[in-house]
Amino acid sequence: MRKYGFRWKFFIGLILLHFLFLCPGLAAQPLSFEKITLENGLRVYYQQDSEIKYTTVVFHFQGGQTLERPGQSGLAYLTTRLMAEVPEEDRLLELLANGVNLNGGSRADYSAIQFECLSPHLERTLGTVAAGIRNPIFSGPRIDALKRALRKQSRLESCRLIDTGLILLRRQIFPGSPYGQSIYGFESDLASISRKDIRQFYENAVNAFCLSLLVITDLKKKTVLEMISRSFSWLKKERSPSREEPVASDAAARASEENALYQGPPGASVILGYVLPGEAARIYPAAYVLEKIIGQGPGSLLWSLRQEEALAYNLNCRLELLGAKTIFICYLETEEDKAETALNLLKKKFALWSQHGLEPEIVEAGRRQARTSYLRESLYRDNRLSFLSTLLASGLDVDFYNGFLDSIEKINPTELNQLVRSAFEPGRAFEVLLIKK
Repeated sequence: MRKYGFRWKFFIGLILLHFLFLCPGLAAQPLSFEKITLENGLRVYYQQDSEIKYTTVVFHFQGGQTLERPGQSGLAYLTTRLMAEVPEEDRLLELLANGVNLNGGSRADYSAIQFECLSPHLERTLGTVAAGIRNPIFSGPRIDALKRALRKQSRLESCRLIDTGLILLRRQIFPGSPYGQSIYGFESDLASISRKDIRQFYENAVNAFCLSLLVITDLKKKTVLEMISRSFSWLKKERSPSREEPVASDAAARASEENALYQGPPGASVILGYVLPGEAARIYPAAYVLEKIIGQGPGSLLWSLRQEEALAYNLNCRLELLGAKTIFICYLETEEDKAETALNLLKKKFALWSQHGLEPEIVEAGRRQARTSYLRESLYRDNRLSFLSTLLASGLDVDFYNGFLDSIEKINPTELNQLVRSAFEPGRAFEVLLIKK
């Protein structure tokens, strides 16, 4: 049945490839980014997309959640949202009238503020957002309002089985690290965050060491760089942010809270996580292919758990780059009485793949699927910007992004099976079994 599933997927892949070759713009190598460093050290990643007459800009702040100390969960998200606010009412109304979309938030290893606007409005919009970053208003009412919003997001997160399970998984892999905190902040932490904490985070994040600009636009490079230089002439030259080492005892203190972390309805989630051996620059393309093979929709190796054995729903695999480590995650939701069976079966499957590897035709079909998936995802600006942001936050450079499709093309069964055998050895798995009856 496994071979049949992949044969079916193979023919679907051929249909997709046929469609791609009929559409030259879709089949081409995704647009590349060019890195430019300004005199003050600010890095700009520029991509010209002349087909669409508007501009998207991401202010990428290196660090994100990792700049938080124990007990400060939500600080990165809170500070970034405050920086993204436009305090002057007339400027805000002007942005809204011009159709500008502005938002901000944080991730594990970076924070980001993003806007998109019609290109004729770029200089004005860029200046407005840059002014807000330069002189944000950290007033009590603004802080309190955003804390209330983050508490709601945190409560919603605690009602989702997979999101809660992923927090518990990261606590196992990175004990005592901010990765084991909620991005939105735990309620007790949000209550204790002070204006001084926010100001300190801001000082660590807003300098040319941490800040980069990612720009996709139809405008010419020279024009865009001149606008950025004028808007960020005030930016300090690069300096390393101050970070404190995680306190190991913090993880132990939170361990007693794990059973209460999930606040949603009855259900169960099962998560397996593997820290893949090797540097991300070398193994990530193979891991991307492996993600598609093992758990990305119908025909994948794990799909039988849902389709035939009825052991799972919301079954998927995902890759995470955290602290320059590549983490392969498999997760599913199931009924409470089936969770242990599903976990044991998952572990057996990964152990068998580690022992025997994957058949060459399966690897080839997965490589084709990975290629078409990456091409499809690269059609959208948000996907391109998000992927580049994640790579930069993990220490990978723009050349890795620009050559990623070629890296996928070069994956062969021998290389991929080397990764499978070393990564999925029994005993290497981090596991989460979250059950609420």
